[in-house]
Amino acid sequence: MSIKLWAAALAVVTLTGCGSVQLGDKTVEAELKQFKPVAGKTSLYVCREPAMLVAAGVTTQVMVDGRDIGAVKPNMFVHALVEPGTHGVGMRNDGIAGTSSPWISIQTQAGEVAFLWIGVTGKGFGTYTIDHFESPQKGRDCVSGAAYSVKAN
Repeated sequence: MSIKLWAAALAVVTLTGCGSVQLGDKTVEAELKQFKPVAGKTSLYVCREPAMLVAAGVTTQVMVDGRDIGAVKPNMFVHALVEPGTHGVGMRNDGIAGTSSPWISIQTQAGEVAFLWIGVTGKGFGTYTIDHFESPQKGRDCVSGAAYSVKAN
């Protein structure tokens, strides 16, 4: 592949899908980052890790049980309160990654604080997907360093 063709392909991957996100209120963000359990509900965080290059320009809509809860770009998170039980959480991407729509099932408990991860597997060379964090602490770390996003009006 020539350098010019490579640079053009890189620009397309980086810039395609520059959809919009709406940042949430900073006061609410600060409260959410305290990770306080909510009686009778599950506090669900979905955090997209920072991206170096792969899929960095892609905006991802996060869906919980088919309901859009917000869009994320790298280093952003969304939050939803859900009833305890089994939920389907997925993502719908714009641009180049628009054909992928991975879903994951999560079983939650009342008063639980749960975390899911969006990112690229294989240290950035794998599949763009949604999954469970390796530990709740890794989930808290991701959210702590990320900006809060809400569903756009």
